[in-house]
Amino acid sequence: MFCGVAPTLLLLCLFYALAASISPPRPVSPVSGVPQIQVTEARHTRKIYYVGGTYNQTANGTILQDQVYVEQLTPAGGVTQPKPLVLLHGGNVAGDLWLNKPDGGRGWASFFLDRGYQVYIPDGWAMGRSNGAADGPRGGGSTVEGAERAFTAPERYSKYYQARVHTQWPGVSIYQSTHSCSECITESDKNGSINDRVFDTFYSRFRPTSVGAEVEGIMRSALCDLIRTFVSGQAVFIAHAIGSAYAIQASDACPELVAAHISLEGDQSPFQSYIRASEGVYDPIPYRPYGVSNIPLTFETPVTESTQLRKVTVGEITYTEGLLSNVSCVLQQDPANKLVNVAKVPMLYFVGEASVHALYDHCQVAFLRQAGVNVTFTRLVDAGARGNGHFSFLENNSDQIALLLARWIEDRFG
Repeated sequence: MFCGVAPTLLLLCLFYALAASISPPRPVSPVSGVPQIQVTEARHTRKIYYVGGTYNQTANGTILQDQVYVEQLTPAGGVTQPKPLVLLHGGNVAGDLWLNKPDGGRGWASFFLDRGYQVYIPDGWAMGRSNGAADGPRGGGSTVEGAERAFTAPERYSKYYQARVHTQWPGVSIYQSTHSCSECITESDKNGSINDRVFDTFYSRFRPTSVGAEVEGIMRSALCDLIRTFVSGQAVFIAHAIGSAYAIQASDACPELVAAHISLEGDQSPFQSYIRASEGVYDPIPYRPYGVSNIPLTFETPVTESTQLRKVTVGEITYTEGLLSNVSCVLQQDPANKLVNVAKVPMLYFVGEASVHALYDHCQVAFLRQAGVNVTFTRLVDAGARGNGHFSFLENNSDQIALLLARWIEDRFG
């Protein structure tokens, strides 16, 4: 069943793989400045599913459309945690980003498998192995320069104020190197940029991204279908960027199936997007007409048109040392209309110290709190994790951050 749309098609439930340690580390040239790469995943078994989808008539006959690919990973030692995790990736990438880090380090899938969690990893619809032809906007993926500026090397571009403290991307930084010989640092040895092996591995995973109402509706239904069909009870969402929008929408559609939602720098700001914020430009465009969603949500006072939500701008745009450091927020006017279903799901929301999201993620938290959602908002720097950018789960201190999440989950459900 899937949120009242169609039964799940279970395809490929024939593949079980016991993951073992990968071959010994391969030496890396010292000129590259990249540590020896060693990939060691947690031992697990794997199942593959497709969830969601509808049968539709075409001129050539009946076909299945809009199904979503999911991997189920089970720790080899057995499941010991009561709540399974659903890891939702952000834009430009797919679910494989949770498996291992671009420097070869263990990804969050392995971290949580080692703690006894059942882990599910979907590919967003029309991304990765969830093939589809979206009618809505389809971006071409980030350019190298855009990825460097927003994700891996914002400190080099220094376009927004918080960028200067970014230190956690793996590799050797031309600003932080302890090499004594000048020949050890070359132009191609820039941390987080093109021709750095870690960056190249990261950027090779980028792909076109589909966004908008069509994708959100499909993912909402597929996620409810996934939990209802394959999970005995509730699941916890751990969602990055646009994946957090899907988690909110699934929480709205099937709150009884969602135990909690952990958002790693959710899908930008209520009612608008700052597409040039990483360039230090305040130039918001209208987006998410239902506040944190492009599709309707369940409000206490029913909202049939987004124009029924009364909006107000609060806060100030600030610049520090000439660089953009904070933006104002568009919220609901008081008294705010409540999100009665989303409010049933507790949230933990993290933002990195050096991420471009540090400029505006407080706005989404403020909107959700206005709407009655119980949100714990944590800036990673306040939890002792310094220097993180937008992809904190791939950075040097990723295990430190994962432990914060695990303790929050286990304090509630463990």
